[in-house]
Amino acid sequence: MSKRSRPVCEKVGGRLVPALAMMAAVMTIQAILGASPALALTERPDKTYTTNGKVYATALSADSKTLYIGGNFSEVRERPSGTTGRSLAVSNVAAINVETGVPIRTWRPRVTGDGAVVRSLALRNDRVYIGGNFTAVNVPGDPSKPRQNLAAVGANTAKTYLSSFAPKVGSDTSYVYALAADDSRLYAGGGFSKVDGQPRKNLAAFGLATGALTPDWKPATSVAPSCTNPKCAAKVRSLKVGPRKATIFVGGPFSHITGSNGVGDDRQSVARLSTDTGNLTQWKIPDGTISAPQTAWDLTWAGDKLYVGFGAIRNYVAAFNIKPQSKGAQIWRFNTRGNVQTVALKRDGSRLFFGGHFGLNKFDKKVCHKSKFLRGLASLNPQTGEIYCDFVPSLDQRKRPSYEGAWTLTTTNSYLWVGGGFIGVSDSVNPQPPGTGATEVPQTNLARFRL
Repeated sequence: MSKRSRPVCEKVGGRLVPALAMMAAVMTIQAILGASPALALTERPDKTYTTNGKVYATALSADSKTLYIGGNFSEVRERPSGTTGRSLAVSNVAAINVETGVPIRTWRPRVTGDGAVVRSLALRNDRVYIGGNFTAVNVPGDPSKPRQNLAAVGANTAKTYLSSFAPKVGSDTSYVYALAADDSRLYAGGGFSKVDGQPRKNLAAFGLATGALTPDWKPATSVAPSCTNPKCAAKVRSLKVGPRKATIFVGGPFSHITGSNGVGDDRQSVARLSTDTGNLTQWKIPDGTISAPQTAWDLTWAGDKLYVGFGAIRNYVAAFNIKPQSKGAQIWRFNTRGNVQTVALKRDGSRLFFGGHFGLNKFDKKVCHKSKFLRGLASLNPQTGEIYCDFVPSLDQRKRPSYEGAWTLTTTNSYLWVGGGFIGVSDSVNPQPPGTGATEVPQTNLARFRL
């Protein structure tokens, strides 16, 4: 839907009538031309395949036709577990046809190990890079081969292959939580202390052409002495290559970061590094803006703004200025009652979607003049941080506090894909637990909304 016809909530005032008039005019023109009227973003998800376990990561193919998903699941199902319907046996990763919502049966790598789980995905040069906690990977027809928490397989869904890319990241208890790539390197972040026997503290880079560990790119995250709360940690949870691919944004619970050159500084939860050297840039969110302990679960950027989802003791989504002269100033902040674990922009930049387990474990929050519960998924105006009231669906749960909500969001020109740990979706007219109303759609852990 265009910016002109998108309804804006919270601050309506005298702008309501002109907006409605414009929408009516557009619909009239479309009717004359024989086209279907333009519809607002719907809170009711499409009927697509789901999974029998949590979805932690998603990545979109270059042509936007295939969605790769990763997590902790063994089936992709036409209907939820316990009901009849077609299913496909998989092993923590799968490929979904974006248009049909049906799994691609020919792409079925197996990611295995004791408690194996996929926490991150990235695509580059016809390869799908897989990060998490696992000890082996194989593709149909090939024997299982050792892979320590990071691997690569072919993205071609007609003929999958296991790449020779085989770094040993950390130990059996280590995780790769975040992956990002530019034209020459793959960047990995997580909770680990070594890669291929070399010291690497939660960050590493690999050459895309050779797969080799980049020897001189070795920044390290840590906990500042001033952060004494038990929730203070050094892990990296999110990575995003920045403007002109010259820098990379790093997010997590860390409170100090040291560049490859050994020069470090306190950076609470968010830092910016040179992709070339791995050294800290001068850009920094001002001290005191983000109170410790805090975790930056996910981040993305567009134009001059960095958008970050936070959650620890305080929970919110915020925007920061990334212009060099801005000194990282916060532009706006939208508070939630629970972690914001994922953020994604609509392709035209008109909406910032955000998801998490806010409003679903212990505390509720109402928005839109207190008419709707904020439960796991919504969207904001990326310029002002104001919530849009036409999209406040509820990610359903069976009971509190056993819930994780949305972990990953991916947008195409036509769809918003949501992955996480939920048993259904209800629209805001009836934000009740499952079984209390007809508006609940049993989309388990994976859902698609039309934009």
